[in-house]
Amino acid sequence: MNLLALKQKLEKGKSLGGDIIYIKEDNILYGLECVYEDQENKSITLLKSKDESIKVSDFLKILDDLYANIGDREVLIGNREYSRTDEKEIKSVEFAQYELLKMLFINV
Repeated sequence: MNLLALKQKLEKGKSLGGDIIYIKEDNILYGLECVYEDQENKSITLLKSKDESIKVSDFLKILDDLYANIGDREVLIGNREYSRTDEKEIKSVEFAQYELLKMLFINV
């Protein structure tokens, strides 16, 4: 999924009240540890975290800055910064609510 498409889906989820972003792979939830630009492949990689995540509004600011600096690039999900063999494409963005907590899942 490209940066602009991801940003639009996250903005829609935020308008529904989504507050926190998680990465969902094989029904396992991960947080978002960091974002880095891969200059070789001209892509952006989001690294999974077992502990941390990020608020939707903060992540949208990061995406805005990335878009302003490098333009619309493919966004991938990775396990480690230097291992490109583990990178996976984003399939969709999903809104979920558990009691009062409203979340957005980036599905891999």
